[in-house]
Amino acid sequence: MKRIFLVVALAIAVMFIYTVVVVQYINFTSIRNIFPSGIFVLLLEIIMGLLAVFITFRILLKQTYAYKKSHWILLMLFNPLMGIVLYFIFAREFRTKHLIKTRHMIAQKEFLKLEEPTSPRLDDHEVGSIFKFIHQTTGRSVYENDTYVELLNNGDVFFPRLIDEMKKAKEYIMMEFYIIKTDTTGRQVLDVLKEKAESGIDVYLLYDHFGSQKHCSKQYLSDLKKSGVKIAVFDPQQLTPLNTNVNFRNHRKAIVIDGKVGFVGGMNLADEYNHLSSKFGFWRDSHVLIKGNGVTSIQNVFVKDWYYVLNEVLDKPLDKTVELFEGLFTVIESGPDFENGLIKDVYLKMINHAKKSIKIVTPYLIIEPEMMLAMKIAVLSGVKVQILVPGLPDTKTAGFATRSYYEVLLEYGVEIYEYKDHFVHSKILIIDDNICSLGSVNFDPRSFHLNFEVTAIFSNEATTDVVNSFYHDLEKSKRITEEEWNNRGLFVRIIQSLVNLFSPLF
Repeated sequence: MKRIFLVVALAIAVMFIYTVVVVQYINFTSIRNIFPSGIFVLLLEIIMGLLAVFITFRILLKQTYAYKKSHWILLMLFNPLMGIVLYFIFAREFRTKHLIKTRHMIAQKEFLKLEEPTSPRLDDHEVGSIFKFIHQTTGRSVYENDTYVELLNNGDVFFPRLIDEMKKAKEYIMMEFYIIKTDTTGRQVLDVLKEKAESGIDVYLLYDHFGSQKHCSKQYLSDLKKSGVKIAVFDPQQLTPLNTNVNFRNHRKAIVIDGKVGFVGGMNLADEYNHLSSKFGFWRDSHVLIKGNGVTSIQNVFVKDWYYVLNEVLDKPLDKTVELFEGLFTVIESGPDFENGLIKDVYLKMINHAKKSIKIVTPYLIIEPEMMLAMKIAVLSGVKVQILVPGLPDTKTAGFATRSYYEVLLEYGVEIYEYKDHFVHSKILIIDDNICSLGSVNFDPRSFHLNFEVTAIFSNEATTDVVNSFYHDLEKSKRITEEEWNNRGLFVRIIQSLVNLFSPLF
């Protein structure tokens, strides 16, 4: 029996390789039209052919869902040249082996030791099982009755509050954004950092290279450094075969001031987030301000990221003043550095816990099968599921990708709302109006698997504020009905279907 199995497997492998070689031969005819036939073309065909076969088998042997690798295999078979190029850009794995050697504190999760030790009475809370799951799976501390959370809607509220808290800083400021721009809004905040650094306060600024490189004045950043601001750049991208991290982004937005005040949310440091974009005008977004012991976990995230970039551990004292703020609070992060999937796992736990309602706000909606199944089961169980997305997407591709999931969701009974004529950038998940996640996490595979993300999860008075804000947004939104959606044009259906096919790559 084993011999028969091996013979059949070998036959399939031979046929598989033969198919790849034949398709490669067809694809390389275009090269022959450009270059004269000769040793160069022959060597190129052999190298690319072997590389395509190697990559195809490597993808095939990955222990993951078929839908996550089937499109890569098909692309490699039918267009090896494009497949190889796209694979090296978008499909390579994070260099965890390299990280083990160079950043052992991250590899060994030593930063979890910086978490505030807590003993919350989780059995006394309706959503205690969710927080217990978070602590058991992430190692993050859960804070009870000692962390204040305040909802800050939109840039006209967030930026003045941020600047006000920054001006009060007496010891240090830690600031981390995916995007920073040296435009009007950016300079208003960065100028305060400069002033604080010149006054002798320790100031740390970390930004993502991919998100910020095109938007920052080199001269302005140089002046910041001269003033004493310490700057770290997350993974400067170089499109080379040896760089496997080109597809990974630090999408976090986290700020800590003197260990007393923290900020987490969806807004970056740029004009569009402050309603100053000529394209978008009003920009709907959300952040939270945090005070109390929970700030410890936000600082932990920043200290870890700073260590990742510069191999330097920041040792700053935390404020230990404990005040009474009723409720539960925690901060969780995820990313490809040994913590892949943690936020997604928590979201699945939250959705499965829902008894009455699920509310989701996201600028990008690309739903993986297990998440789609969880929503279907929730609706069939009598849970009301509502999703709010932009009425004005930031890109046409993102809009087509998001809307390509409407049909299935509407069939399940999910309510879908589009924020009228505006872009909504908030990232929120609310369960039973009793527990909320608000941070940098989009509802898509990139946020769940590729990006470095952070979110605050809380069950307290601020949860009610987020719920009320959600209903206020629905008043400004248009509900998409199944009848209306089924009447959309054939051309739109085709475009959405094509974009949906490759949406896991976005």
